[in-house]
Amino acid sequence: MMFETITITIHLNFGVVGMVVLALVLFGIFYNQVVAWLDRSWYMEGYLSLIVALGVFITLLGAAVISWQAALLVLVCFTASGLPMIVGSIFRYAKQRAQEQEIVRQGVK
Repeated sequence: MMFETITITIHLNFGVVGMVVLALVLFGIFYNQVVAWLDRSWYMEGYLSLIVALGVFITLLGAAVISWQAALLVLVCFTASGLPMIVGSIFRYAKQRAQEQEIVRQGVK
């Protein structure tokens, strides 16, 4: 089986790279505050994998400013490795909630 080889050339503009990195640092500081609030409020219980995936996606948007081709390739790779984890995390949380609800039902009887 033959595979096609594609060459991606990235021309780095260090001004753009610096701005992207600065924007991502500011996003990280802001996102940390949002996640801390969600954690205190119990809103993210069972959804941590989605919160991580959103942070990764925002980072990839920043990378896309530098090279959309490279960012797209990395997005495909992260999706391949992360999607099974996200699905598994959601199923584990749903199972845990069902078990907790069953314990409550048993106690009510």
